[in-house]
Amino acid sequence: MKEVMSAFLRWLVRAQVRARFAMFSVVVLVATLSITSISTVISLLTLWRRPPLSLCFLWESVFNIACRSLLGIRFRIQGIENIPQDERVLFATKHQSLWETIALLTPLCVHAYIGKRSLAFIPLWGWSLYSAGKYIPVNRAAVVASTFALLRGLRTRLAEPYFRRVMIFPEGRRTLPSETAPSYREGVELLYRRFSFFVVPIAVNSGHLWPKGGYKRGGTITVSILPPIAPGLAKGALVPLLKSRIEGEVRRIGIP
Repeated sequence: MKEVMSAFLRWLVRAQVRARFAMFSVVVLVATLSITSISTVISLLTLWRRPPLSLCFLWESVFNIACRSLLGIRFRIQGIENIPQDERVLFATKHQSLWETIALLTPLCVHAYIGKRSLAFIPLWGWSLYSAGKYIPVNRAAVVASTFALLRGLRTRLAEPYFRRVMIFPEGRRTLPSETAPSYREGVELLYRRFSFFVVPIAVNSGHLWPKGGYKRGGTITVSILPPIAPGLAKGALVPLLKSRIEGEVRRIGIP
């Protein structure tokens, strides 16, 4: 009898998690359809000029509110004082889940993030992010051509008033929390040296609450912002230093 009750309770918990995630998906979908429709109309009326970034911030805010109220996923940010003011900042963020690609953009005032090109083909959401200039694509299948395009595009964006903060995921892919030796790509050093960014390492433990393909569970994600790495390091020194700092901080903040 105890085994039956235990199995029933486990089923009940899983059913509740599925129901809450279904409600979350509906809320985010409705917000996406509404905000992207407005964005498309604005683009058409202004002859394809970028829609206001405030629409992106609104969508990201809805996402964060839905995470908190429906999934029970909250977050706390440590070390916000480590972000340089009035400087070019490249946030180098640990990548464990989908969560940090959306949830951190508004709290950290990220003007754009760099990601794989396929994201731009996601209906509505990807198109809107790209058209709003919030997302800078990289084509992994054509590395050389994509790198030159990235440098040109970023140079143009950095010339815009108030465009200072860019986010990149130096691993280039999501890594499991249990993955002890993830590889870090050299692209972060290329941008660091070419544009004299202050690189700000960011550690997260989001993969425990928002695993790829698994059940989302409630809890508080820790976002730890580490002291910036100023321009001027010797060639080849940034990536090992960045990896050491981020992975060490991920171990320190532990499991939510």
